Formats: sequence, structure tokens, C-alpha cells
Amino acid sequence: MKKNNIVISCYTWNCYSGGKQKGGNWEMKMKKKIVGTIGGLAMAGAMMLGGTGGTAFAFSDSVTDPISQLSGNEIQSNIWMSATAFYETQRYQVSAKFLGYNPPNADWIKTAWTLKANGLGVSIGGVSGGTASGNSLSGTWTNTNNWISDYSGSYNISGVPISGSGSNTASFLAKGVKQGATASIFRFY
Repeated sequence: MKKNNIVISCYTWNCYSGGKQKGGNWEMKMKKKIVGTIGGLAMAGAMMLGGTGGTAFAFSDSVTDPISQLSGNEIQSNIWMSATAFYETQRYQVSAKFLGYNPPNADWIKTAWTLKANGLGVSIGGVSGGTASGNSLSGTWTNTNNWISDYSGSYNISGVPISGSGSNTASFLAKGVKQGATASIFRFY
């Protein structure tokens, strides 16, 4: 049995097979394959460079603990960090919530946070909310006669970060009772 070798060559999207031009359907399939491959490579490149550039995704944690001495009340700690690439402005939000009805408000409620970026020559700057020192950012916010203490801010990272973390401790004083709860997150850049 004799096998025939067919040579296929394409010049500026005009494709020929054995001297005979192929139909538009074949050309369209080839164009779709090429565009699909280029699109896939572009998406893979964007993911390797640190994500899609938006904040469609985020890192967050929430911890709620009952307060045994104050029946019906809970203390909640929340932390949220944007999933932006390290070379973009980082955003965060923290909160402490005194939930319940006995009493409905705390004498004081405080949120205290620490955010860190770890890597090669990493430092945090351009801070809006809190105080930066080296590769960390920290701050506190206290409200009196309230049920919530929340704060949001932003910062920039310089150097080559590998990972980041954050923790937030919610604490309160109500009817002579003090208690706290801590939420924390970890991420890779």
C-alpha cells in the first residue's frame, strides 16, 4: 500500500493543500485555534504576573465567639485584604463587632490589626490608615458606647514579596466584662 504525503502551507491566511486551496471553513478553524492559543498564553502570563489586576477576589476571615458572662452577646473579628498584585495599591478592611442585646452597646470596642509582607527587600509605604514599620503595618481604632469599630486603609509594597499575612483582634468592655477574638489571613503574591 502506497502512502501519499500531502504538503500543507499557509501564506497570509491563504492555505493550500497539494496545490488546491482549502475552503473558508478550514481557514476559520485555523484562525480560531490560533486566537484561542494566543488568548490562553495571554491569560497564563497575566496569572503568572500576579492575577487579573482587579479586586474580584479577596482574602478574608471572620471569627465570632460567644460571651459566656453576657448571655445573648458575641464578639466578632473581621479582616479583609484585596487580592491585587504586589505592584498595585493594597487595600484592607478590619472590624470589631459587639453583637447582641444584653447590652446592645459596649462601653468601648476596639479593633487592632497588623499586616505583613514577607520576601526579598520588602517594605511597606504609602500608608493610608495605620503606621508602617519595615515590612509591617499596624493600627488600632476604638469607639465608645457603640457596637462596632471598623477601619479601612491602603498601602504599597516595595521589594519582591512572596507572602503576606494579616490579623485583627476585636476586643470590648461591657458591664465589667472584657473579651477578645482574633481573625487572621495568609496569602501568596
